[in-house]
Amino acid sequence: LDMICLHDECTWKGTCGRFDSHLDKDCPHEPIECTGEGGCGARVPRREMATHQQFVCLQSCPNSKAKAQGSDGETLDTCDVRLSRNALFDHLKNHCKLRLIHCPHPSCKFSTAYNRMPAHVEVCPLAPVSCPRQCDSPNLTRGCLVAHKGDCPNEPVPCVHAPLGCSHVAPRGQIGQHEQDIGVHFVALSKAFVQLQQSHGQLIGHRLKAIEARLEDHSILLQPLALEAQAKVEAKAKAEAEEAK
Repeated sequence: LDMICLHDECTWKGTCGRFDSHLDKDCPHEPIECTGEGGCGARVPRREMATHQQFVCLQSCPNSKAKAQGSDGETLDTCDVRLSRNALFDHLKNHCKLRLIHCPHPSCKFSTAYNRMPAHVEVCPLAPVSCPRQCDSPNLTRGCLVAHKGDCPNEPVPCVHAPLGCSHVAPRGQIGQHEQDIGVHFVALSKAFVQLQQSHGQLIGHRLKAIEARLEDHSILLQPLALEAQAKVEAKAKAEAEEAK
């Protein structure tokens, strides 16, 4: 006995034994469930399933299932966005807040989630920077600024003769000319010499006073011994005088 499909749009005809197989496997108008990875469970005609899964069925962002990790091993948040499958690739590439991106500075290998990158960029040691003293040194990065300060020609530095009393400060690139000025440093050296003599004289005066005070203390301590020794000498002399008589 020949049978026809249940769906008016379908032109299938066949035997009763093939009817169930036709509906289960072949009929393009038979509603089937959206299954598989990320399937939404909706029942859609078989012929429309591919379109449904690509443009209609909402898929969860992969970052909603497995937490992403940055290059530092830090576990990040999850993304709860649901999109159609055809929009998911663009989401993962350009819009997901947890998509892993690399630091925009070419020399830096750090990577993390898109929403965490601004915090890294603010402190990235390989970020190109300009010298705070506006020198023309090329290829400076944030991490080398401390070392650059020791070489920067515009960094203010004291005169090499500062220990001799020179208080002049100038950019490193210009301080050499000042340091070669003999006249300026002769005056500074003379002032420093006078100050040294004065301080040295004061120091000697303080030390002499300290020595005198200590000697006075010692003389007070030795006075009883001196008196005892003098008494012994006088007693001995008196005894010898009596024996001579």
